[in-house]
Amino acid sequence: MATLTDVTTPAPHGDQYRLDVPAGWQQGRGAFGGFTIAAMIRAIEQRVADPVRKVRSVTATLASPVEVGTADITVELLRTGNNLSAARAALVQGGEVRAHAVAVLATSRPGSGPLAWRDLEPPEVTSWRTLPATDLAADSRMTWPAFARHFEYRPIEGLPLADGAVARTVGWLRPCEPCAVRDAAYIASLIDVWWPAAFTKFPASRPCATIAYTLEVVTDLDGLDPEAPLLYRGSVPVCADGFFLETRELWGEDGRLVARNHQTFAVIA
Repeated sequence: MATLTDVTTPAPHGDQYRLDVPAGWQQGRGAFGGFTIAAMIRAIEQRVADPVRKVRSVTATLASPVEVGTADITVELLRTGNNLSAARAALVQGGEVRAHAVAVLATSRPGSGPLAWRDLEPPEVTSWRTLPATDLAADSRMTWPAFARHFEYRPIEGLPLADGAVARTVGWLRPCEPCAVRDAAYIASLIDVWWPAAFTKFPASRPCATIAYTLEVVTDLDGLDPEAPLLYRGSVPVCADGFFLETRELWGEDGRLVARNHQTFAVIA
């Protein structure tokens, strides 16, 4: 079976990159947002072609569904300095831009002692080893997207339609098919596969779509057990005018903060 890395890696095609979007990774009409953003990140990394420069931040707009079939990704280098590169990617399908991303890649800088801290604490949770994986398909109240079958969910807090007092959800997450490469694109896609925390307060299942996405990669996954899932936490502090804002986090089993993600969702009538 193809891994998450396999399906989100575009191939060079002239001065562009070609992505084959397979069936089975959709959320509604199009591939889920993390799939599309991961593919654009991989195209940018290929163009920058410097493994020492790691993806530090990504800002993306998902303007239209990326459908099953072929898509082209163009990459423009905005700046290449001594330690930092900025690049822009556009994913085109059917003659129109379906998604757009700007990424900043940079080398590591001194960051220890008084130049390093983290005031954000990980959730206090049960070890994933004692929690069974959840069979999402067994929950008839929700229509789960096609891509969810590629991932293993071990929820701790905040199930959909749970009439929660707070729009928050926590749990362990990993692909069903292990990936040999767990890089920034892997993180960008994995942080997008959990259900929105707003679902814990919704009275019924509602389709939603990400329209804006920002990722901040704090650290990589080096030293973590490649078989272990990552801990996910998401919260939605506000929902108004048919839109809600969500902040998401991924944590390592050792307590490291891996990444933060901010998304704007549209609630589709």
